[in-house]
Amino acid sequence: MQVLQVRLYGLVSGEVCMKVTRAIVVEPGAAGRRKLKEGLEKAGLEVSAVAEWEAEPGRAQVVVLGPSVERPAQVVRAVRRGLPQALVLAAQHTPGKAGFADGILPLPISARDLKVRLPELVKLRSLPRGTSARKGRAAPASEPVRASGDGLLDPLTQFYVFAHFKDFVFVEVKRSRRYGLPLALALVAFDPLPVRVDRELREQLYGGLALAIRRSLRDTDFPVQYSAERVLLLLPHTDLAGAHTVARRVCERVARSSLTFDDQLLRPTVSVGLAALAPGRESSFANLVRQAQSSLEEAQAAGGNRVEMLAETPGLEIEGT
Repeated sequence: MQVLQVRLYGLVSGEVCMKVTRAIVVEPGAAGRRKLKEGLEKAGLEVSAVAEWEAEPGRAQVVVLGPSVERPAQVVRAVRRGLPQALVLAAQHTPGKAGFADGILPLPISARDLKVRLPELVKLRSLPRGTSARKGRAAPASEPVRASGDGLLDPLTQFYVFAHFKDFVFVEVKRSRRYGLPLALALVAFDPLPVRVDRELREQLYGGLALAIRRSLRDTDFPVQYSAERVLLLLPHTDLAGAHTVARRVCERVARSSLTFDDQLLRPTVSVGLAALAPGRESSFANLVRQAQSSLEEAQAAGGNRVEMLAETPGLEIEGT
């Protein structure tokens, strides 16, 4: 049996290796329960499948709630009592939030995708959920979750650095092509400011941007530090209309903020470039990034604080905001 190795980075203990070998599926529907069980087994997990949560379910590192589970938040509370260390995932056909769970498991399950997604979901659970702001500047996070010096997380945004997350991104694009699912990318960058951006100002800017992004994303979306000046948002199961909604929320949240630097009040703004993989169309991650980059440049050239997409990008035509 294959074993999924999940590396966790704790605040004190450092790197811990967790073996993921067993999963429990909770799904009332027999057909759905069988499909979930088969998908997880193809990823190398030993799976128990039940119609409803039981008091003594046995040991497992992962619990998956099927889409037909009623009162899922109540079920999760019972899971926490029985298996407090288990990762709880909500299996869903469409993107959205599942605040009661640790993450979303998109359906249909791809074994190859799961081998990448599962370790990343465990890591993402350890990320801080945002920072507080005070006196116009971003307050530092409680204590950044860091790898052992390998730069897994960007020190300012606490988003995954692209070099460590690219395999997951590539698998997500391939998965969308294979199953004919929509997928969108967004590139986010600050518009030019009237002052020189030094280290202190950069910390304030990107701390605030990280907070705005986290508050705008769904549980199925992934923010990645693509470069020093660009944040990439990976939006699975999302067409251009959905991506535009997310991007506009980010722009609006940043535009409502302000900060004081050298006795000067600054109101930073960001621009966002979109690209999408329409169902049934072939495209690579590199092509999507090029489209998003061109859209971002167009948004900034038009004055900034906008969301843009290339006219030739297949999908919904949306005017900049």
